[in-house]
Amino acid sequence: MPYRLRWEGHGVYRRFFGKVSSIEFREAYQQMKDDLRYECTRYIISDYLEAEPGPDLTDTFVGRVEQLARLEYHYGPDIVHATVGSGEPMLAHVGYFESLPLAPYPEATFESVQDARRWIASNPRPAWRLAAPLCT
Repeated sequence: MPYRLRWEGHGVYRRFFGKVSSIEFREAYQQMKDDLRYECTRYIISDYLEAEPGPDLTDTFVGRVEQLARLEYHYGPDIVHATVGSGEPMLAHVGYFESLPLAPYPEATFESVQDARRWIASNPRPAWRLAAPLCT
């Protein structure tokens, strides 16, 4: 499994490494979304600094995952998504993903996790501030 999920207070840090296949990309999304904490998630950090796309991780597949995220938007309406990456092949997929008009929440790409965290901190969602769900 070339990814790890780490839940952090109000968010999730997803670290990918090695060659990431379409199945693994989808599994990482599904595992995150199926977790009970997802409903109260404020942010997602997807770290691709040590990852590259496998041959079957195509733009078409990435677009389908984005469509799925849009359909399931009600599970996390206050999320912001920060992507961290530097490798050209993976950044090409990330750029395509972010260019789709389907993104259910604000997305941005950064060269470091620290920059991503700063952006998250400066990007409060009004619904999150006004009516945060009761989470444990």
